[in-house]
Amino acid sequence: MTTRPLSPAEARASIPEHAAGGADALRLELIGETVELAASYARSATEAAWRVDKVTLGVHLRQLRLCVITAIQTFKELDDRDSGNAGAS
Repeated sequence: MTTRPLSPAEARASIPEHAAGGADALRLELIGETVELAASYARSATEAAWRVDKVTLGVHLRQLRLCVITAIQTFKELDDRDSGNAGAS
């Protein structure tokens, strides 16, 4: 008998509800910390722009971009069983 790997939907369905909720809690915490870091990079980028420091501005914009990408990817990993509009925006 050959077994096949579970699809992502099947894998999520096989996880107990409390475990999925715990994973979402960790993801939400990660999103919050990432957004706080992004805010710091945005402030630093603003100050670099005021100083006309293009090198530092470029560094902070790249850091900000990575934070936003990470937050969005983590958001997409949230369990959407409980929210009807998780994909909205």
